[in-house]
Amino acid sequence: MTYSTPSGLRAAVIHLPPILLHSRQAIFGIRLYSRLLRLFGLICFRLYKEGGILSEFTGSFSAMLREVFSEKELQKKAAASGFYRRKCNFTPAMFFDILLYCASRSETSSLSQASCHVKAIHGFKITKQSIDGRFTEGAVAFVKEILKELLERQLTKVMCDDFLSQFNQVRIKDSTRFTVPDKLREHFKGCGRNIKKIQACVCIQYEYDARSGKILDLNVTGGTRNDATDASETKTEINPGDLAIRDLGYFNLSVLTGFVDQGANFISRLNTSILVFEPDTEKKITFKELYDKMSKQKLMRCDKQVLVGKGKLEKLRLIVQIVPEQVYENRIKKINQYNKAHGWTTSEEYKARCRFNLFITNVSSQEFSIEQTMLLYRLRWQVELMFKNWKSICKIDKIQPMKYERFACLLFAKLILILLNMQIICNAQVYYFKKRRQILSEYKCFKTLGESFSLLRGIWTERRKRSEKMLKNLMSQFSANHWKEKRKNRTNLIEIIELFICKSKYYAYIVGIKEGDKA
Repeated sequence: MTYSTPSGLRAAVIHLPPILLHSRQAIFGIRLYSRLLRLFGLICFRLYKEGGILSEFTGSFSAMLREVFSEKELQKKAAASGFYRRKCNFTPAMFFDILLYCASRSETSSLSQASCHVKAIHGFKITKQSIDGRFTEGAVAFVKEILKELLERQLTKVMCDDFLSQFNQVRIKDSTRFTVPDKLREHFKGCGRNIKKIQACVCIQYEYDARSGKILDLNVTGGTRNDATDASETKTEINPGDLAIRDLGYFNLSVLTGFVDQGANFISRLNTSILVFEPDTEKKITFKELYDKMSKQKLMRCDKQVLVGKGKLEKLRLIVQIVPEQVYENRIKKINQYNKAHGWTTSEEYKARCRFNLFITNVSSQEFSIEQTMLLYRLRWQVELMFKNWKSICKIDKIQPMKYERFACLLFAKLILILLNMQIICNAQVYYFKKRRQILSEYKCFKTLGESFSLLRGIWTERRKRSEKMLKNLMSQFSANHWKEKRKNRTNLIEIIELFICKSKYYAYIVGIKEGDKA
């Protein structure tokens, strides 16, 4: 885009005295002034573009919610799910409204409070017994359908085009569990090893794209379905060019090598039961010898190509990091207590592995160094922080005892609010990162949104202009003391992002050179 000198400046130049017009100082001043105006134009264009990001989101998001949460659409979904079978004054929109109201509160709302809310907002009188009768299997299916559509219609943007641009998506996955009343064990069976203590447990599988913040998976199951099972059942969802970052619970070597065959990348913790061999001799690597060797050379980290597995061996990159002595002692103490309770003994090889953090990946050392790979793996902690927000602010694990249908409706309603809040936060993060090069704190933003349900509700109940204005006002609150804070002796998220932005620019530069050589 080019910027021409404004007509006002040309007019000013024409009316300058001849002596000044032909003097070198005047010509220099005019050129300098012209360049400053062009710079000012570029700045204005950038501000307009940044403001356009916010306006584009507020317009699209409010329009989407006004459509999805409209009386007509909700009634259509309610009829399809079997929740709305005959015409009555208490509409599906009213039911969904009180459901979101109850889900937004930190404490579980009683049916009497829900009845009062309907009377105050809609002017419709309904008894608490009548509301309780609306919580059926059809109601659960109805709320699930709304959540499903919202997941399909997410509005997200990449925070920075240069952040890990060599990957299509950076998929980070983890799960959270919480116990529920025993009366719900038929629908949410408890965890395996603690089955005697925990009869009922809810597990939520959550996966998101670290580049855009888009939620890729949000699945609610019982506690008996573990992470390894989920990894095996969802392996086909990984696409070529993706990077999957997985914790130890998801470790399944056949799944990870399948990612390689699909043209995807992964970084994962190494399971202690998996054998590792030298690539040339196929000699088994003993971690006690490796620890002694690294200690003599005073190395804290190293990486090497290895063969991994049983039977069919896969060639992968192993990254080894020696942990502090205190961490090692805590690991040994924990495993000894566990093995003693089961009548087992801890092997020397296992004890040797406890001295390390072990990672395997198919990302080459030329693309990411040891330090960069381990920083990239640390992005997984953002999921743990998100779970903390869900539990401490949204109180997703503090729903009081109630019948299954009401519990499930309330749980999915909380997930709907979480999804809406996360879209607002992620798009605000994109806007403020481009504008200020700072990152918003999800915790602080979640807290503000949790206290602003009436404003959030206005986004889909008010008309277009007022709806967009309310959303902008809501997002503008984030600019005041909602930033991530620097933690002492810790690499924060903004530093990790800036590092990989530089890395991606270098990657693009090298690819450009190679393509030029081929041409």
